[in-house]
Amino acid sequence: MLKSDSEKSSGDIYQQLQRHLDELPTGFPSTKSGVEIRLLKRLFSLEEAKIATMLKFGVEKLEPLDSIFERLKPLGYTKLDLEKRLDTMVKKGLIIGKTETGIKSYANAMLIVGIFEFQVDKLTDDFIQDLTQYTKEKWSLEYAKIRIPQLRTIPVGLNIEHSIGISTYDDIKRFIEEGKGPYMVANCVCRQVKDKVGEPCSATSRRRLCLGFGYVAQLYIESECGQEITKDECVEILQQNEKEGLVFQTDNSKDGIIICSCCNCCCPGISGLKNSLTPGKISTSNYYAEIVPDLCISCGDCVDRCPMLAISLENSNASISRDRCIGCGNCIILCESEAISLQTREKEYIPFDSMEDLYVKILERREIIKKREEKRRSRKK
Repeated sequence: MLKSDSEKSSGDIYQQLQRHLDELPTGFPSTKSGVEIRLLKRLFSLEEAKIATMLKFGVEKLEPLDSIFERLKPLGYTKLDLEKRLDTMVKKGLIIGKTETGIKSYANAMLIVGIFEFQVDKLTDDFIQDLTQYTKEKWSLEYAKIRIPQLRTIPVGLNIEHSIGISTYDDIKRFIEEGKGPYMVANCVCRQVKDKVGEPCSATSRRRLCLGFGYVAQLYIESECGQEITKDECVEILQQNEKEGLVFQTDNSKDGIIICSCCNCCCPGISGLKNSLTPGKISTSNYYAEIVPDLCISCGDCVDRCPMLAISLENSNASISRDRCIGCGNCIILCESEAISLQTREKEYIPFDSMEDLYVKILERREIIKKREEKRRSRKK
């Protein structure tokens, strides 16, 4: 059956949006199945898709409403109408927006990290099904080529004085002591996905445990994806997360704007590491755990605790595989004999100065990969 002109026009808009979002750092590549277009149609109305194709991308520096209004005048909206539409898109988790000194600003959001995380408390079965197909079919494969993670592992230990010097950008205490307000907590969208598909988290029954600071917290609070809390409440949540053996991950920058508390059953990144042969070699952690055999009492608590299956009992002593250890520090918390400590890896991984720097580097890497693949295709011809 032939498509009507309106259907063709609708399809063109969503294809334009796909190409537009594919220019963002983590990309939105097309597929043979067209699942990415179906995903966009589930999220964006036709009018919202038109608006999104004309927005820019920003992390901390978003574009003021006045500038957006001038550029979008061809769409025929009044400034007030455009503001309402943009605010609705923020609430739906399609774009990011914030208000500062009375001025509203907006920007496109990436798929991951971005639109997916903003679907917290709004997940539908159809969205999960399409996103799962899309990430498996294309998105994850394309992003894996970049080899620049958006998150990195830092050690737990709010009440532990590690025997080695922990770099300031790896120190969970510094995140709390020096973190810029406001502070917010959000439900974990990864665990909500697992709940939806009937695979609840085996590590914790709680969902309200993802933390944000500064401008990220503001974005979550304004979009109603997160709730503002105090610094003391942040500490209480982190302490409970440590008790349950969750792995701390933060953004791959020195800013320290988020703390995810992950597990090896719900978090794609941590579960992916667990299922690899050598998670210790491919993780972004700067540390590894080491056991003093003479102090080990062979209780086995650390064996059960380790999210990477890096610890085993051999000859009445616990033994840690350096290749599998990601330096999360969870084993140290349970070790009553104080036989385990963190050690610094020979090569230090230094995070980017800011999230802006991180995404500039990701875009540069994507351009290099694109040119390399174009050369390969031309050679085959």
